[in-house]
Amino acid sequence: MPAKLFIAILCCFLCFAATASSAPKEKEPQPINCLDCHADLAPEKGAHPAVAMGCPSCHTAIDASDIPHKKTNKVAKGLSADQPDLCYGCHDKSMFEKKNVHAAVGMGCTGCHNPHASTNPNLLSAALPDLCYNCHDRGMFTKKSVHPPVAGGMCTSCHSPHSSDQASLLLQPVADLCVTCHATVTGRHVLANYGLGGVHPLKGKPDPSKAGRELSCISCHNPHSSSQQKLFRNETGSLCLMCHTKIVVRTEGP
Repeated sequence: MPAKLFIAILCCFLCFAATASSAPKEKEPQPINCLDCHADLAPEKGAHPAVAMGCPSCHTAIDASDIPHKKTNKVAKGLSADQPDLCYGCHDKSMFEKKNVHAAVGMGCTGCHNPHASTNPNLLSAALPDLCYNCHDRGMFTKKSVHPPVAGGMCTSCHSPHSSDQASLLLQPVADLCVTCHATVTGRHVLANYGLGGVHPLKGKPDPSKAGRELSCISCHNPHSSSQQKLFRNETGSLCLMCHTKIVVRTEGP
């Protein structure tokens, strides 16, 4: 190869290499930080842990590169699945499928919980008991005598908010649940004021005042509130006559 041709080829190669190395490199796309616009969804306190996992962990079908955002699936808000299936990705499904399921669960998790952040415990959208009064008649819980846990908004100290194997979404059977606070109560307390030595049953027998229910503390006491003292259920007449329709009074004869 003639020397002049070799030198010309070498110069072209070096010129091309220099041009290629100095060409601006295309920048890699940077991840979009949703909180630049939606900072209110992740406050320092009370934020859903899922927010820290990144918005696309739930909103998989949102194209945040375009404003307004485009949704690439048919699920509301571009979520990867509808409620409650989306939530079951982190939360144990079995806790929501026991024998008795709270009707609110069927309304969707966000009926009670804020999915991003809340100043209330458990991401509730309102504090207890006000949240419960959205569905439950407030008047049934605010009569003259109010059970202290009710007055304190401690609904979930007795009831599961999601599902339970017990009636009325109770955490335990009635007799067991009541003695967690009223440990000294026995059958004798029913008869103490009458000077009788017997022991009134508190469980294990049918409730005469309501068919299909077992006799228990709530046979005589309303667990929420009552117009009577001691949360008695009788709104009119005698409490005892709710069950004992025929009471025989014995008197000593000659």
